[in-house]
Amino acid sequence: MIFNTWVFAAFAIASLLVCWTSPARFRPAALIGCGLVFYAYAYPPYLLLIIALAVVTYALAKVIVSSRRHDRMTTARWALFAGIAASVGVLALFKYSTLFATTIDELSLGKLALSAPHLLIPLAISFFTFEFVHYLVDVYLGKIDDFSVKDFATFAFFYPTLVAGPIKRFQNFAPQIGHTRTLSQLFIAANVFRVVLGLAKKSIIADSMTPFVQPILTPGAPYHTADYWIAMLAYTAKIYFDFTGYSDIAIGMAALLGFQILENFDRPYWSANISQFWRRWHISLSSWIRDYIFIPLGGSRRGTLATFFNLAFVMAVAGLWHGAAWHFVAWGLWHGGGLAAHRAWSVTLAKRVPFRNGGTLVQAVSVLVTFAFVAFGWILFAAPSFGAAWGAVRGMFTPAVILP
Repeated sequence: MIFNTWVFAAFAIASLLVCWTSPARFRPAALIGCGLVFYAYAYPPYLLLIIALAVVTYALAKVIVSSRRHDRMTTARWALFAGIAASVGVLALFKYSTLFATTIDELSLGKLALSAPHLLIPLAISFFTFEFVHYLVDVYLGKIDDFSVKDFATFAFFYPTLVAGPIKRFQNFAPQIGHTRTLSQLFIAANVFRVVLGLAKKSIIADSMTPFVQPILTPGAPYHTADYWIAMLAYTAKIYFDFTGYSDIAIGMAALLGFQILENFDRPYWSANISQFWRRWHISLSSWIRDYIFIPLGGSRRGTLATFFNLAFVMAVAGLWHGAAWHFVAWGLWHGGGLAAHRAWSVTLAKRVPFRNGGTLVQAVSVLVTFAFVAFGWILFAAPSFGAAWGAVRGMFTPAVILP
């Protein structure tokens, strides 16, 4: 169910009426029911998939808690690994099996003749699998200890964040389930406005950029140099308003249902360096990757080369998470390289530069350089293939020859 459709508008109104007219003790059940309906609308058979994975996750979390209390940490670790393998395995099967099979077949020059099943990708699989992994890891670490089926099911099937995030954390979400709230006119108006603003960002601004992006999608004639630069800037605007539009709708709808969801974007294009950009862009994803991949790998504690590798690896994962194609991985590595370069600059050269805190002018230049780096990287993200990306880049720096 796509947010910017009349179907979702009708569903959203109906869900608000159901949830706010239900007695407080039945409100979690109403939320869970709405989430199940929302998910089943996309492709009913896959409702069984998310339910099954949620049941496995919850059951293994209970095993981990029991094992921790009885000091059976080996059992807890096996339960953790099994739960992560289940979520990551489902994600890999449905989203990446075709990519991996095709790649192996190409590398073998067709000798292996591998074929992957053409599976319909389940709705929101990238989001709910990451939430389930977070849940299991934090249960294992002792950050989550008191939870019920009701709380976990409400967390797992909360529909406003199901499609496009933000990626929730159970510790922030669960305490809000039992709170009794009243709706005020001001509260309703503010969050209805946010939902409408999100729809406007997505449907009016982001979607209107699509025709201008065409040179990146199909480079070549009849486009000229300026067309490619305009396309890059148009896509830079498109993806920002697309992502923030969905986040605004999700956060606004969550608030109307009585839940405060953390912000997901904080003026990322005003960032003065690439590290700051990733603290402001898709905050729930970047913080998830930091907490559950980068830090467990050793973060920046194991020397310069290991840190650079960790940055490249986690950003490659971030790229692959966005799409099952190698150009998304290349986009992630582009940012991984940028983060590694910024870290090298910060810990070595920056201290020797006398004008590193040089006021407004230096800040403005830093913002422009960061914006240019990010915008140029979007070409790898937007292009359907490496060939198209290279064609667009070549078009940007090849003066057009206009015949008389």
